Amino acid sequence: MRNSLYRTIEILKLLNEGKKLCVSRLAEEYEVSERTIRRDFEVIRDIFGDFMSKEGECYRAYERVLLDSVLNASDLMTLANIVNLFDTTRKSSQISDNTKALIKRAETVYDFKTRPFEKLTNFDILSKLEHAIKFRKEIKIGYRTQEKIFYAKLQPYKIVFLNENFYVVGLYATKSRFEYRRVSMIVDISYTGKSFNKEASIVEFIEKLQSPWANFKGDEVEVILKADKSIARYFKRKKYLASQRILQEYEDGSIKLSYRVTNFREVEDIVIKWLPKIEILEPRNLKKMMKRSLRKKLGAL
Repeated sequence: MRNSLYRTIEILKLLNEGKKLCVSRLAEEYEVSERTIRRDFEVIRDIFGDFMSKEGECYRAYERVLLDSVLNASDLMTLANIVNLFDTTRKSSQISDNTKALIKRAETVYDFKTRPFEKLTNFDILSKLEHAIKFRKEIKIGYRTQEKIFYAKLQPYKIVFLNENFYVVGLYATKSRFEYRRVSMIVDISYTGKSFNKEASIVEFIEKLQSPWANFKGDEVEVILKADKSIARYFKRKKYLASQRILQEYEDGSIKLSYRVTNFREVEDIVIKWLPKIEILEPRNLKKMMKRSLRKKLGAL
């Protein structure tokens, strides 16, 4: 069973080739529900417009979709970074020659000087993780720490990208707790032969996940910050955490910000980055924690 992105791309490719595609046949081929396939066609129509005719449960394109007219330069640079990330240009690539040509053209406008992610090289591990997540298979992973490699059983829910790193997240079956594990630190994977059912509470937690410091089942706390007028524009243009909201804009141009977190470490980097132009308004114990953290960092110098 392929993921939804690849499935949608393949359906789009078949439509571009003039094929007549029927919902029931595609559902059987991709091992998903007919409802999922109908949703794929809705997504394609939303993105590319009305270029398909419908005959009963079947679809056929009456004109080709020209990706050149849909993808702009920033889209293509994002795609280029994905290509580079998985080294697909040196492996059997999912990216067509035409798309690669569009990427090359986009690179005359954009140039990413820093890579916004860690480089993954353990493709066999990544492939096994994807398989285990898709088919809900429990796995045993070998994980490298600074001192040693340890082994633990994991029920993997999803691979997520947080703070410039890729993590596999799920239930640590050995100790029945939610865990984050850096994908690049996994050195070995084997299947235990057991399958698992996803817990709704974990699925919901992952959907709201905004940092690798979030605590599963932790009490959510509101953090209120005040950003000086000299930095307010950065927070207006970018969300540093998904929960970020602007509560108030003051007459002098400064702004009041709100974050919902389950661990104060989720906002620690934001505060440190913007000191002394940012102020902690609430809660008071966050101020105490930040003072201890800063003393420790300064002591290390």
